[in-house]
Amino acid sequence: MLNRALKLHGSHPHLHSKLLIHWTGRKQANPARRAINPRLREKYVDLLEEICQKGLYMNPGEETIHGVNDAWIKAKISRICFTEVRLSQAERHARQYGSLGIGFSREFVMEREGNPVFYVQSGGKGHVAEHLASVESYLKKANKQEWEALQTVLGYLKNMSQRNSTDLQYYEEMEWRVVHLERLEREGYIIPDDKQRGLFRLTFEPDDVKILIFPDRKTQKSALKNPTIARFFNKDFPMVATLDECKNF
Repeated sequence: MLNRALKLHGSHPHLHSKLLIHWTGRKQANPARRAINPRLREKYVDLLEEICQKGLYMNPGEETIHGVNDAWIKAKISRICFTEVRLSQAERHARQYGSLGIGFSREFVMEREGNPVFYVQSGGKGHVAEHLASVESYLKKANKQEWEALQTVLGYLKNMSQRNSTDLQYYEEMEWRVVHLERLEREGYIIPDDKQRGLFRLTFEPDDVKILIFPDRKTQKSALKNPTIARFFNKDFPMVATLDECKNF
């Protein structure tokens, strides 16, 4: 089963993975690196059940990117993130974003007009953020329609690191995003959860899921026994793995 995942993921360190993983559960873990316990396992199972019923959660990003001369930008558009990191690095990534991983093919994300993010420097050398902040300020006053179009572009920008840091901690994530577009909503790829607050769901079918990654074996067993989850996948589950098993990739 895991060999199939390896073929999708790519066994050569310089090849791009064909699997893109959405990591979730940070709020359930609070923080995600907290030691796993029965209550936390239950929260992860409940989260997967909700995702099976409603779709993947999208919300407006809260990331601020700083530029030269104290300029800054923050995209006002809902998005959902996927990572192309090697599964062997999954545990470190899960500590940041949550220990439940749901993997899709790259084609699934691209079909929904997803793209790799545009990584930029944040801080005193952030000339991209500085100039985009200037463009955004002008459009916000001059042309609301074009300002809204710019938000789509800004939705794909991401910090390489914390402000003025040189560690590039986010650059290694190789992140992809799907952002909210009206046409994706019309086509049923995205459905409203609370449109006024910018909350949406990215829909998917059972066979779109290529792998499920759980915090540990007990969480995995509980999830596979959950009636709603089992019914969603019609008991024909995708590949499953735990964070520990991912270390072998």
